[in-house]
Amino acid sequence: MARRSRLRTSDSGRRKFWLFLIAAAVGTVVAVAVFYEEQLTSLVDLWQESVPDESLVADTIRGTIYDRNFKELARSLERVSLYVRPREVQNVPETAAKLAGILALSESEIVARMERDSQLVWLQKELDQEEEEAVAALDLPGIYLHREVARAYPQQESASQLIGYSEKNLGLAGVEHYYNRLLNQDRVRQEDFPAIDLKGLAQSGSRGHDLVLTLDMKIQAILEKYIQGIGKKMGSGRISSLLLGTDQGRIIAGASYPSYNPNTIWQSKEGVLENLFLTPMVVPDEIRRFYLDAALLQGGWERGRQVYPWSLISAKTDLGSQLRLLERLQLTTEMNVDFSGGKKLQTDIPRFEGTRPSPDFGAIPRIAKPLKVLLGMTHLLNGGKKIQPHILDRIMERPGKREFYYDFFHGSTEGRNVFPALVSEELQKLLLTQGKPGVLGSSSLCGETVSLVPGEHGAGYVRDRMAVIVIPAIHPELILFIVSRSEALQVAPKDNSGAGALCKGVDSILPSMVALQQVYWNVADMVEVKEGEEHNFTGGSAESPAGSENLATMLNNQVMKMPELSGLSLRKGLRLLQGAEVEVTVRGTGRIISQSPEAGKPLSKGDQCVLTLKTDDTPDKVMQINTLQTEEATPK
Repeated sequence: MARRSRLRTSDSGRRKFWLFLIAAAVGTVVAVAVFYEEQLTSLVDLWQESVPDESLVADTIRGTIYDRNFKELARSLERVSLYVRPREVQNVPETAAKLAGILALSESEIVARMERDSQLVWLQKELDQEEEEAVAALDLPGIYLHREVARAYPQQESASQLIGYSEKNLGLAGVEHYYNRLLNQDRVRQEDFPAIDLKGLAQSGSRGHDLVLTLDMKIQAILEKYIQGIGKKMGSGRISSLLLGTDQGRIIAGASYPSYNPNTIWQSKEGVLENLFLTPMVVPDEIRRFYLDAALLQGGWERGRQVYPWSLISAKTDLGSQLRLLERLQLTTEMNVDFSGGKKLQTDIPRFEGTRPSPDFGAIPRIAKPLKVLLGMTHLLNGGKKIQPHILDRIMERPGKREFYYDFFHGSTEGRNVFPALVSEELQKLLLTQGKPGVLGSSSLCGETVSLVPGEHGAGYVRDRMAVIVIPAIHPELILFIVSRSEALQVAPKDNSGAGALCKGVDSILPSMVALQQVYWNVADMVEVKEGEEHNFTGGSAESPAGSENLATMLNNQVMKMPELSGLSLRKGLRLLQGAEVEVTVRGTGRIISQSPEAGKPLSKGDQCVLTLKTDDTPDKVMQINTLQTEEATPK
């Protein structure tokens, strides 16, 4: 065996030693780098948390969002919080005793927080004005006030799917996301928001804007109550609705169930944040058939002859004509609406596998976003006038108070018609025969599908329902669209079976919503004459020709029915009867225990109504009340 060289052994040992030193040095450098990176990150975070927000100046914070009646929907508020740097506190017990007299914390709890081994400890978030002033007056070492701007939503869950939410001055969904630049302090140009008419100006102001939406929270409340009632009967699943004006595409209300509270967005489940109107769904055969009939009528019109869906030759239509129609109706093109946005928006169309054979509808798509279906139906029924669904009415500059209105066409008439008016009139008549009639001349078209939907955790059956309620069917002014998605195999209550469940009780809410809409337009006509001329609530307009009944006329001619008054106070009962022009006889005092005529009976001018009231310790009294003078006659 050859003798091992001592020199080689020595060199090998030194080489291992140096390799060890190098490895140790590299490890030390990496460890130090990681340590300082963590420390630097925490210091940056600490600095960001402790330094007051300079954007608290009133005219530079994120703009306010209003409904069309100037009810606040979103606003920015100053929030003051209290924190402590434990190492700077000179006398912990004395400091804790002074703070305990101001805050909703005990001395022991404050002491425990101050003794933590941390550079910064929060004591209380969101101090009120009195607490803030009291803490500031103490001027305690190590105790600091932190100011920031927080976004608040006074209406909480109401219309949250449309309004959206924001975090740290950045909109993440809905209107808050789409109009980030307007709500913040950015100067915008015409090309930034083409649908907003800047009246020829190169750009808007640079200190932020307030937004006025087309939403009406009074109508919103009515629709939300109705949708919640359907949703609770449906059990698990989702349901959404939109009330759209057919003239210019203004979204008047939009309710969803379940909804979420943007003030506590972190507590919401994943699926609740998605907008069902922007989620691809299977279109029911009832609605697809209406589109096919429209294509047949359109094809006949293009060839210069009348071809009706029920004629012998109606089945002969070419796919090219259908595709051209669908493109004009924007059913197969991309949409850009101003209440969408955010990472929760679903853009990929999933693959749906139907559970039953579907009739041949040619090129009419089987899968579409409900918002596109609504837009197409509106174009088919509003005389072929092109619209764009939108939720913004106008923006208001905060410094100069200038207003700029939403105007998709900026006064241009080019390309305003996407469908022949004569064909649209035939479709309105067709809707009366295919749909279910309702109050105020309305007609509803409902349908549902059951499909197998592949997903991340395996395929599952879903039930998609759609209901379109056109108000009125002839020369429509409003369209209410309701969609729902639920598990197809779940057992539904008897009163929630079939697509008709979506609009089973809609007749009870339509008159109230239409009345509020009419009141708004009447006020708008007095305040803004030019704006009022664009609406279709006055007889003889382009949308409601002379000789045809519009919603205002139908509302006035509607036969009032006796409401259910049992259990109500006299004052509330008389208010429900106000406007019926009936003679009311009141017997007794207290709450209403019986009525004549009974609930649901038609009321005519001059009818006699008897309300019987009862309490245990008050003798009966009889009063004659004319509902034309309800306010004066109502007992105090």
